[in-house]
Amino acid sequence: MNWTMPEGPLSDKPSWLGRWPAGLKLLLLVVTATTFVLVKTPVWLVLATVVMFSVWRSVTGPIQWRAWRQTLWMGVTIAAVVAYVVFFSGWEQALVVLFRLLALLFAALAVVASTPVSAMMQAVERCLMPLGKLGWVNPAKVSLAFGLTLRLIPVMIEQWQEIRQAQAARGVSAAPHALLVPMLARTLKRADELAEAIDARADPRDIS
Repeated sequence: MNWTMPEGPLSDKPSWLGRWPAGLKLLLLVVTATTFVLVKTPVWLVLATVVMFSVWRSVTGPIQWRAWRQTLWMGVTIAAVVAYVVFFSGWEQALVVLFRLLALLFAALAVVASTPVSAMMQAVERCLMPLGKLGWVNPAKVSLAFGLTLRLIPVMIEQWQEIRQAQAARGVSAAPHALLVPMLARTLKRADELAEAIDARADPRDIS
């Protein structure tokens, strides 16, 4: 299995956000996410969503339908969460959840699109070094798991599309349950490969 990770931003040209240090961007992402969670007013969350969307688009460039199509599964997930909140807590709380999730999503996409995975892994490892010296965590393993998880997201999207196309070619109905069973089997297999990769590439002696 090829676990090669992308070594650069999604855009060919370095963006204004791409020139920022990876550690600073991750720190700002954590602070921004915490702020969004604390905000309860829909108007402010709508404004935050517009701002984060603008930042994301400024990093990724012109809108491409293929890129949007690959994020449709995120939209389906958010829609399911919002529908759940509407049922149990009403429309006002659902709007808060909706725009909070959208703002968080666009902020995260902006960081991922403008930062090489290797740079983010190094930033995570440096951040965890103090805890590593105390023996609480293994910074190398955590950073490797972080990087592989980012790489796994587009792989799972491609995997879902492959399963759907294969079943359509065989004339099998593309019902959700028909797709979820093979998807679950492949995901569990990749999870085992991910765990083996982490154990193979991160040695406990990396903590120093």
